Amino acid sequence: MKLEKQYFWKIQVFGKWKTTRFRCTEEHIKDEHPEAICIPGSLVELSVPETEEEMWERYRTSSTGNALMNHLPSISQTEPPEARPAHGLKTSIGIPADLLASLEKDVPF
Repeated sequence: MKLEKQYFWKIQVFGKWKTTRFRCTEEHIKDEHPEAICIPGSLVELSVPETEEEMWERYRTSSTGNALMNHLPSISQTEPPEARPAHGLKTSIGIPADLLASLEKDVPF
């Protein structure tokens, strides 16, 4: 993880100085506003993941990621392959399996 320093900035828009609504890094703000002035009391340091593994670890430990991961079925809870219908259409909607299987056959026109 890399440490990213973000600030509010004073930028000049149409000749007037305004404060940014969002914090951002110096590299990001200087691209569009080279005259930007940092507001020192607004510093926030964030740990930003650099690799995909760090990103997934961060996701798993976040409140949203943790909630989603807890509700996903585990491998043992999934339906075994032999219990699934042989054809691509599902029978769980109340249509008989033989009718669905007949619909999958090639029909010459």
